Amino acid sequence: GILILNIFIYYEIDIGFYNFFKNFNNSLQNIYLKEFFQEITVIGDSKWYFILSLLSIAVCHLIIKYNYFNKCKNTIKVFKNFGLYLFLSLICTGLLTQLLKHVIGRPRPNHASFDDAFEFKFFSLNSEFHSFPSGHTSTIFAVALVVIFFIPKLKYFLLLLAGIVAFSRVVIGVHFFTDVLGGIVISYLGVKIIKLLLDKHYPIKTFE
Repeated sequence: GILILNIFIYYEIDIGFYNFFKNFNNSLQNIYLKEFFQEITVIGDSKWYFILSLLSIAVCHLIIKYNYFNKCKNTIKVFKNFGLYLFLSLICTGLLTQLLKHVIGRPRPNHASFDDAFEFKFFSLNSEFHSFPSGHTSTIFAVALVVIFFIPKLKYFLLLLAGIVAFSRVVIGVHFFTDVLGGIVISYLGVKIIKLLLDKHYPIKTFE
């Protein structure tokens, strides 16, 4: 309820950002900066992280099973736990994101009329009405938060990178600013749920 209310509270900010970057992207001198954001936004695509997490789990499982690299056994367990946390966090975050997308049915900026702040198509299967929350944002922040658990020293770098990737969704015009805020909140909730479920049997140990 708070997330949805956020849309109406900051609706004018959403419109302001959209109009600013629409004019910004139409300016020839900004063409290279626009290309930068178009390239970096793909970092928020979840499929690469699913592949990474599954590979990490599978490879580490085989190494432990067949007693390879016994001297590095603890480090391998940490890698395996990392893969498990990442995979399940992506699943949980993705489910929450898709549930809200389909239930709320907010139009994407390029399909919004801007005449009505309450323009929703609830329980829609049409991807044009799956703007809130941003899936790329929830993915990249879920990844960043999980990595921070295991490598705390990268905290500020990862949060900055995640923030740039998330903001790129606004710059290229496929999401509103509040969609990005919603994605960040959902990622935190998804990762927190998985951490609570796994902490007892798979405690987090940071990489040395």
